Amino acid sequence: MELLRFQDVGMDYGHKPILAGTSFSINEGDKAGLIGANGAGKTTILKLLLGVERPSAGVITRAKGLRVGYVPQYAEISPGATVLEAVLADHSATELVLRSTEERLANAARSELDDAMAVHDAARAEYEAAGGDGAYARAESLLDALGLAGRASDTAERLSGGEKNILSLARALLIEPNLLALDEPGNHLDFAGLAWLEGYLSSFRGAVLIVSHNRYLLDRVAGRILHLHDGAVDSYAGNYSAYRAESLKQKLSLRADYVANQKRLAQLEDLVRRFREIASRTSDPGWGKRLRARVSQLDRERSQAVEKPDAEASPLRLTLTRDTSKAAVALQVRGYTRAFGERSLFEDADLDVGVGQRLALIGPNGCGKTTFLRDVIGEGAWDGATIRIGPSLRVGYCAQEQDILDDQRTVMAQVLAEDGMTRERAFGVLTRFMFGARDLETRVGDLSGGERNRLQLALLTIRQPDFLILDEPTNHLDIPACEAIEDALADFAGTVLLVSHDRYLLDKVADHVVEVKDGGFETRVGNFSEYWASRVNLSATPARVATRSSVRRGKSDAASSEAPSKGGDIARRIEEAERERERLEARVSAAFTRGDQREGARATKQLEQQRRRIDELYGNWLAADEDERG
Repeated sequence: MELLRFQDVGMDYGHKPILAGTSFSINEGDKAGLIGANGAGKTTILKLLLGVERPSAGVITRAKGLRVGYVPQYAEISPGATVLEAVLADHSATELVLRSTEERLANAARSELDDAMAVHDAARAEYEAAGGDGAYARAESLLDALGLAGRASDTAERLSGGEKNILSLARALLIEPNLLALDEPGNHLDFAGLAWLEGYLSSFRGAVLIVSHNRYLLDRVAGRILHLHDGAVDSYAGNYSAYRAESLKQKLSLRADYVANQKRLAQLEDLVRRFREIASRTSDPGWGKRLRARVSQLDRERSQAVEKPDAEASPLRLTLTRDTSKAAVALQVRGYTRAFGERSLFEDADLDVGVGQRLALIGPNGCGKTTFLRDVIGEGAWDGATIRIGPSLRVGYCAQEQDILDDQRTVMAQVLAEDGMTRERAFGVLTRFMFGARDLETRVGDLSGGERNRLQLALLTIRQPDFLILDEPTNHLDIPACEAIEDALADFAGTVLLVSHDRYLLDKVADHVVEVKDGGFETRVGNFSEYWASRVNLSATPARVATRSSVRRGKSDAASSEAPSKGGDIARRIEEAERERERLEARVSAAFTRGDQREGARATKQLEQQRRRIDELYGNWLAADEDERG
């Protein structure tokens, strides 16, 4: 059954078109991921879906009785509200309206009775849709089920970012929606929280529309990808990885059409040039007629020419040094202790980071990762007693809160404050980070989160550090920008200490994982997926399957017992197959960029075979898991 349809929807803000001819549908049980560059119009689609705004053109059709639960990117909480009050905020508003209509109905004159009854009936229907008289009991039940048991009377504003996300989800689920719309739901969640969210959304019985830049979340939950670009939506079957492979395949095909079309136009242009030369030398009117016919044909084919396909690479260009330091030690920490009041974060902790190592610093939200990075930047020195940074190392820092920027400066002034910077060079750098001429005099404090992150990355390009300390560098950035950063960091020859919730980034960049645990640091060799596999006793690659089956059993991945040997063997094969898939995707992308059609066709064929192999391995893994459990 179709729940929602956008048909040729257009949306303009002033004279600026955001959506143009946008068409897609959401059916019962769909799990769809909506992706697109920053500013493409994803938030606009959510506003139209919710009825907050009306389209400039086209039609939006909703199924009768459609209930949409909305989880915003940032939790909307009234000051002073308790957790329970925050969950019931929408219900309480409809209840107030209902009570006022009851009062009006009770006091209505005979001539006003029909109108008062109609208003009351509408208010009663809205109240029932918001949960009715059972909303309070359901709200408490949801809080218990979603991990906020015993927190109903707590002040909602004091919840952590991840807990506020869960609160927003409880508020959306209160109306028992048949369509759940989520805007960047993974923000503020740590890896355990993300794994829980993946499992919950996968097992949710209604339809789901996720706006997200989290590629692992899209891989594990989405069964369809809606790609918004140039005001329109293209639909792809499968998860994000399937979309990526199919998109690259289509672009190679379009590139081949474009190359063939350009050859045809070149032939026609050459023919017109020769006909023009002949016509200018002869008095035969037939050549003039032939020339006019060829010119008309060339104009017609130019107007119908195949457009050059866009590689969809981000214009963001992060250029880092490829020089290597001669020092041996990048960072040495001895006896590091940190506390806030009675709460101890670190107690006599030690850590060693060698030059050239690439470490992912991980741990649950609130464990002190950002505090530690700030202390390294603020107190680290070669002659330091507790935190020593290798001599002659140039340290570059990208702060999660972006507090290294001066909010009172303009964008241009912030860059001009760097040593040896000229206005011409500053403009060149800022252009590579997607800042236009009109952005240069914008106050830094007025920039969005994504713009501030891009400005921090621009400063790294100028400073050319050989030791990078990065705290959530891809926050607020779209997928192409994230991929551009991943590529730059993969080529970086220096040392990296990275905090991120982006598993794609961690797997591509880090070769060691440092976990904040029991007030200290525990270092493991390998990427994040290997660490996560050891933590949950399952390969991280089949976690998509494990999470879903765990939800059905009512158990968490963290509580699962030792992985079965047969399933573990298949899991390792899946992990290897996924890595090969990533290598093949890189080959296809490189072939597209070079215009190498033969190599692209070979790699695309191999990529399709690899995808089929991975699907088969997932099926085998699930079967082995079911067999060995029962």
